[in-house]
Amino acid sequence: MQASDNASPQSSTEPVSTDLADTICLEGVLPVSWAQMPAGFTDTEFSAMHEGNLMLLNAIAVIDQPQAVDGDESGLLHQDMFRIEAKLDLLTSLVTRLLDKYSLVPPLASVTLTARQFHWHGHVLPAEPGMSGIIEIYVHPLVAAPLRLPARIESAGVAQLSELPLSLKNALEKFLFRQHRRRVAEHRSGR
Repeated sequence: MQASDNASPQSSTEPVSTDLADTICLEGVLPVSWAQMPAGFTDTEFSAMHEGNLMLLNAIAVIDQPQAVDGDESGLLHQDMFRIEAKLDLLTSLVTRLLDKYSLVPPLASVTLTARQFHWHGHVLPAEPGMSGIIEIYVHPLVAAPLRLPARIESAGVAQLSELPLSLKNALEKFLFRQHRRRVAEHRSGR
């Protein structure tokens, strides 16, 4: 998994976006799948999907958080309790999803995820422009659950993400920024 400064390769005829939401991204070869939006998908089901995504992003933040080495014991205890709570939330979510539907990890694809769009290369998402559905992308190697993002296919290889609740949008942007920051640090240390 890599973060990149460019959301996607742009041709010279396309305008280059300067909006951070379009430039800070997760880029890599990741497991990804597409499901057409089920008929009658209710607000309750959308809320449950968004809550699952929020729990997943919070758990990834905890997993990626460096362990504190020094400081007062109460701060360390609070951090440990937060980590345990996030892990329990993730475990509950994973068990629920496994009971709900046993499935294999989808095929790998070269993808780019920004806070607004999802780009992919190849024919991994069997969808036509104008279709609405749910993109499932496994964004972390230590987490066996995907982000499930509602989207609309704009063109071959480009999907526009649906509007997300503010808390989920903020969590997604923070996740993407951490990936970007990690990529910049790896690039600097590689010099």
